[in-house]
Amino acid sequence: MENTSSHILIIDDDHALLMGLSAVLRRDGYKITTADHGQKGIQLAREIMPDLLICDLMMPPPNGFSVLSILQEDPQTAQLPFIFLTASANEADKIKGLLSGADDYITKPFSKDELVARITAVLRRRAKSGAHRDENKDVLIARLQEKIATAVENSNTNWEDFVSGLSNMIALRDDETEVHSKHVTEITEKMARSLGISGDALLYIRWGALLHDVGKVGVPDNILLKPGPLTPDERKIMMLHPELGYQILLPLKLPAAALEIPHYHHEKWDGSGYPSGLSGENIPLSARIFTFVDVWDALSSDRPYRAAWTTEKITEYVIGQAGTKFDPQLVESFLKTVSA
Repeated sequence: MENTSSHILIIDDDHALLMGLSAVLRRDGYKITTADHGQKGIQLAREIMPDLLICDLMMPPPNGFSVLSILQEDPQTAQLPFIFLTASANEADKIKGLLSGADDYITKPFSKDELVARITAVLRRRAKSGAHRDENKDVLIARLQEKIATAVENSNTNWEDFVSGLSNMIALRDDETEVHSKHVTEITEKMARSLGISGDALLYIRWGALLHDVGKVGVPDNILLKPGPLTPDERKIMMLHPELGYQILLPLKLPAAALEIPHYHHEKWDGSGYPSGLSGENIPLSARIFTFVDVWDALSSDRPYRAAWTTEKITEYVIGQAGTKFDPQLVESFLKTVSA
């Protein structure tokens, strides 16, 4: 029997069926959690993140269709494998369920063998799909690493191509990172130009912004890709990424100024930041500029655990954090940059 250690959440308002189904699957080695109505099932799905969800279609609101829709709207639960369970033989309902994103549809009455076979098939398909994605990602990362290593050995390295390749490698860990890096790089360059920075200094700021999260390649996926807030222990690991990034970039012969943003973008004006606890003008100017942009982009983006802040709310926050998180002399320049 495959996948018998999998955790299955069953949602059904029929108590007798719920208990009987649970007993059958537990005997086969599955870990079972149950919910006797849709709202409880949604709550449990978010709390326990089961390997598979089996849900009755015809329940008091929210019914099975609604449960699936609500879970798919939440990035945390959108990819949960989902099987509908129903006494209805209505072909239209079956088609609607599958088109809505369900992985399978079981009609009552059913045999134990059919039930277990369908569960096994859904779990196997999902496992293969995930392994295939991970394999492809690993292959792409390996190829990029090889190209970067070759570029480092070449004395005629095109540094712009080098930085772009490394930035692309980082983005493979997390799709949101790619969009975030490009966006913050554009705004950082714009603000730097407004402060009179040009030439190589501006170019190195661009590279530093693109590579600011390179250290996240050393952060485990279960932390980096976690859709909700981090625990204190997880946050400690995440806070290692600026130092990890610096250690990754240091041997690669990039200009030292290009390492300032990756290394120091989480430092704070009052010295309460990390990794080095620098304060005031001891923090490189490039990193002080970037801190504004990084925070602005994060707060203006939706997260699974909070909605994006309004421009007015972020502006108030930036002004309120001047002299604490941010360089107070740069607040006006930054606000002009993002409002232009």
